[in-house]
Amino acid sequence: MDWFAGLNVLSLESRRNEEMQTLIRKYGGTPQVAPSMREMKLDLSGPLAQFERDLEAGDVHALACLTGVGTRMFLKELAARDPRALDALQHLPLIARGTKPAQALKTFGLQGVSVPKPCTWHEVTDHLLATLTRGQHAVILEYGEAVPTAMRRDLAYAGIRVTSIPVYRCAFPQDAAPLARAVRDVVLGGPDILLLSSGTQILHFLKYAEKLGLLEEARAGLNRLVVVSIGPACSEAAADLGLRIDLEANPHKMGILVRLAAEHGPALIARRLQRAG
Repeated sequence: MDWFAGLNVLSLESRRNEEMQTLIRKYGGTPQVAPSMREMKLDLSGPLAQFERDLEAGDVHALACLTGVGTRMFLKELAARDPRALDALQHLPLIARGTKPAQALKTFGLQGVSVPKPCTWHEVTDHLLATLTRGQHAVILEYGEAVPTAMRRDLAYAGIRVTSIPVYRCAFPQDAAPLARAVRDVVLGGPDILLLSSGTQILHFLKYAEKLGLLEEARAGLNRLVVVSIGPACSEAAADLGLRIDLEANPHKMGILVRLAAEHGPALIARRLQRAG
């Protein structure tokens, strides 16, 4: 099998960009990896102090952990302030949105309940609605972007109080030149396939396109690409931004993402060209 057969494959991966380049080359693609974001840790002193007060008063009834990175950051700082707080969490319902936050909890000796697949905010919301009662209080650890408005609304309708703690925010990378180049290349028709491993990646791509005054042109260019998502949460975020997803990896892992794109992407491109011709 020729796999990518030399096609230009764009990825917006930041944290694991070198691994992504290696995988694309392994499957015969020409990689263009443009880091789209960096994680900015926020000052947690105020939210942690309030969380400790609520926890001590018995006024926290569930803690929802949405990402591994955010969960690890939160627990590390909580333990540094008062190791006894981790003991208190042993008796608190902990909800993990997938394997990474579940693993982060285990690192600190905690056991969480993983929501069912596809592990989006919808499943977290459903779990909270099924296990909490009116007047109870859920704390949600945010991840990069704010808790979805619809999630807050659904919980509020059920009378569940929500406190969100923003552990970190995603910003543009310090060196944004590769991202700017990727925007311009998409506008000019360079890449053939786009790999997405998080919804924030495409959000930042579009925000940077807007910053360059190329938002509409970039959207038009994205519609030409074969777009491959790492999983349902990523696909949902991309769809909310108006992007069509052609393929979705399952299991939701980077290696599977690249292999899926290499296996089916070229045929999708060929069919589109045939229809256009």
